[in-house]
Amino acid sequence: MSAAHAQVVNIKDGGFTFTFGGQINRGILFTDDGVESNEFFVDNDNSSTRLTARAAYDFGDYVVGALIEYEFEFSTSNGVSQLNSDISSSVSNERKFELFTRTPFGNFAYGQGDAASNGIAEIDLSGTFIGNNSAVGLISGGQIFRTASGAFSSNDVGDFFSNFDGITRIERFRYDTPAFGGGFTASVSFGEDDQNDIALRYNGKLGDVRVRSGITYAQLDDTDRIAGSVSAFHDPTGLNLTFASGQDDLNVAGRNDPGYYYLKLGYQQKDLVPWGSTSIAVDYYDGSDQSLNGSSSESYSIFAVQKIDKINTEVYAGFRTFDAATPTESFQDIDSVFIGARFRF
Repeated sequence: MSAAHAQVVNIKDGGFTFTFGGQINRGILFTDDGVESNEFFVDNDNSSTRLTARAAYDFGDYVVGALIEYEFEFSTSNGVSQLNSDISSSVSNERKFELFTRTPFGNFAYGQGDAASNGIAEIDLSGTFIGNNSAVGLISGGQIFRTASGAFSSNDVGDFFSNFDGITRIERFRYDTPAFGGGFTASVSFGEDDQNDIALRYNGKLGDVRVRSGITYAQLDDTDRIAGSVSAFHDPTGLNLTFASGQDDLNVAGRNDPGYYYLKLGYQQKDLVPWGSTSIAVDYYDGSDQSLNGSSSESYSIFAVQKIDKINTEVYAGFRTFDAATPTESFQDIDSVFIGARFRF
């Protein structure tokens, strides 16, 4: 999911603009698998450490430009495990390398970047996204479940906890319509390896409630995916509610279609402390048939995020637990405590 940065470089010359920024998002992950406890120094995969450069020229009604974004992760929060606490000395991934055009008739993008459906299951106004969101497996996803006897199983958290978030970043051609109907936008993309999708999003306000939502139909080779999310924020009280769900049609004889639903309740107070807004949220995830037919998965968490506006930083802390089972095997729960900070520049 893209993040807004403070833009340490911001050059404007006539119609030309160039911006450069990024973020560092590091944390300490403490886990307990029912047999042993561990701690890991990780990059938060909910919103990874990254650098972003954007150049564009504004011709009035038309804007053309290029966007490059790389992430740099040192031991990812969804990759470390009891058997491997340092999965890399440095991992550099090309997130975006694209050309774009903004026109009165819509926006066009070509190259490596977000497919039309990317982020569709992660629409979230709670203010705690970097701690808890529908992609629950991005924190502790590599942790291995233990059997009732205490032995390592062949399954990790990631096998049971997907949020079916459309298609991620790929080589594609993407088109987004102008806003219509009071806040709706439609998007479509055609990508490599038979990955194509269409999405509909809404961004508007109903009285005192800000609402964002989206739904997609995506084709990932032989798999058909439907996913979406909706988030509502009541401005006078700071109360907010988020829901997400998704399901894959695997088109495999005898294989059940895996899916999940996710619910989140949050509260945000803008002036609890003078540094910036304070957000807290609890969530619940329920998945089915993801690892194999009849498998089940549940997770819940509580996270708090404190903004420190003057230094473009968010400090976060929270707890999450994972429970999973198959028709033939039950696993011991995995508990996680995650503490970290994101600094934007």
